[in-house]
Formats: sequence, C-alpha cells, structure tokens
Amino acid sequence: MIQYWETISMAISQTHLLSEIAAGPDGGSIPPAKLAYFQERLRERIFDFLIGRFMAAQTAGLTKAKLGRRINKKSEVINRWLASPSNLTLDTISDLLVGIAAEELTFGSASLLDRAPVNSDHLDDAASAEQESTEQKPDQASALKKSMQPPRQEESGARAAA
Repeated sequence: MIQYWETISMAISQTHLLSEIAAGPDGGSIPPAKLAYFQERLRERIFDFLIGRFMAAQTAGLTKAKLGRRINKKSEVINRWLASPSNLTLDTISDLLVGIAAEELTFGSASLLDRAPVNSDHLDDAASAEQESTEQKPDQASALKKSMQPPRQEESGARAAA
C-alpha cells in the first residue's frame, strides 16, 4: 500500500513540476524558479560530461596544465572551469572538448512530458536509464539482423568443401 502512495505522490510531484511547461506555447509564463532549476540541471550535466571526458583523458596523460597550453588558457582558468559546475559559455565548452578529447558536442534531447511518472528529484536517473536503453537497442538490433542473414557464398562454399 505504501508503494502505491509513493507512486501517486511521485506522479503528482512531476505533474506539479511540469504543469506550466506542459501548457505548451499558448500557456502562461514558466516561473523563473523552474527555469532556473532546468538551467542548473543542464549546467550540471554539461559539467559531468566534461569531467568524464577529462578523467578519461587523464589516464592517457592529460593534465590541467597541458590542457591549458593546448587551448591557450592559464592553468588557473582551467582549474576554475573544472572545479565545479558554472555558467560556461558555448565557446568555452567547445574549447574544452576539443582540447580534452578532440571532440565536438552533438545534441539529442528528450521531452519532459513523455516520460513515465518519476519523482522530480530523480529525473536525471530516469533520463540516464532511458539513454542507456536506447544505446543498447541498436547493438541488439544489429546482432539480430546479423544472425538472420544467410551465410555469404565464400562461407557456404567453405562449409560444403569441408
């Protein structure tokens, strides 16, 4: 019974959180506090992404000093950028990605409205689980396609000769 009420409570929390957003383009204004909440979530996601890339590059020998030299920034600036989520510019994010991993940011997004009801405090967990499941599907589909394809002629000839 408790689980039922927790589920109802989570659905109500999410509905309350997204009520102005769900109203669409003809709805009222979205309160500044909600806009700030989603801005902070995005800052944290970008920061986590950058830190993940930096930590991976550290195993290959990248340091903050080397990164600073690569993108023409002082090590104090690199330390500040990688110390905590902040209001990084798009130019800064681009510089960091190119300097850290020779990467360019690509985008994908997910609707806030089409998700299963979850506790609003755990929207990040739901988005991560959703992304993991979509990342696994192409691998599973390609493996299934491969197993369903008939053998190539060289393979079937080699089997016949054996």
